[in-house]
Amino acid sequence: MNQPAQMPLISVYIPTHNRSGLLRRAVDSVLGQSHKDVEIIIVDDGSSDDTVSTVQSYLQEYDNIVFLRHDKPKGACAARNYAISVAKGKYITGLDDDDEFKPDHLLGLYNAFDENYAFVAACLLEDTGTSQIERSLDCGVIELSSLLHYNKVGNQVFTLTSRMRDIGGFDEAFPAFQDYDTWVRLVARFGPGIKVSQATYVWHTSHEQDRISNFPTKRLAALRLFTEKHNDMMSQGHKNSLEVMRIRMASEAFSLSSYLKLVNKGNWKAATALYLNMNLKVVKSLIDRFRF
Repeated sequence: MNQPAQMPLISVYIPTHNRSGLLRRAVDSVLGQSHKDVEIIIVDDGSSDDTVSTVQSYLQEYDNIVFLRHDKPKGACAARNYAISVAKGKYITGLDDDDEFKPDHLLGLYNAFDENYAFVAACLLEDTGTSQIERSLDCGVIELSSLLHYNKVGNQVFTLTSRMRDIGGFDEAFPAFQDYDTWVRLVARFGPGIKVSQATYVWHTSHEQDRISNFPTKRLAALRLFTEKHNDMMSQGHKNSLEVMRIRMASEAFSLSSYLKLVNKGNWKAATALYLNMNLKVVKSLIDRFRF
């Protein structure tokens, strides 16, 4: 991609907690972006490892890195909000400390951004440690009515910094689903979002270090909170979709009668996959084998 002669500052926030080894990879990927006018905001959420000395080594060499710190852990949402509050960039996006950007990630999102839409998001490139899988799903315009069925966006968006501040940033009451809740509020406030087919956000899943997906109790509590918070915007179809999500997270039985009761055009892929996985694993394996 060719970079325009003048481009505005983009802020990238990276919350981190006791992951100094992984953090280096994340920071290096932002420093290596083809778009160079970048502000990197690292927020150490009360780490007890060598995160401080790791970041200090970067501060001695780079003047576009801002280092913030919580003395005691307050959670990823509080760390993100701290970064958003001090960001100087016109645009802002995030990076988890265990993931990384491909070199043209920021430039591609900047070129795709349209202020008539709430945000733009990229697809994921999942790195399992042994292979990379492009997760190019749900691309295109994402309306609120569609988004309320499930998180079609992913874990990061690129938007105007002023918009993140306008909605109050991330809701620190959520133990999980913080990203989903935030995207819903952005779309409700500023209109549909866009997801582009570029898979330039590398999602590392091989280490599974302290991932929230390993704690279903927190995810179930967050789902209840999400449903209560956005109840007024949801149809019965949306609530049925979230019930399918709840059943999957709770590892409960999913009978044919439950499937027929809950399935709709907004959740049929997830509902069907769950039903097959729980009841017809042999059939599902055959379908997966011959899928084109």
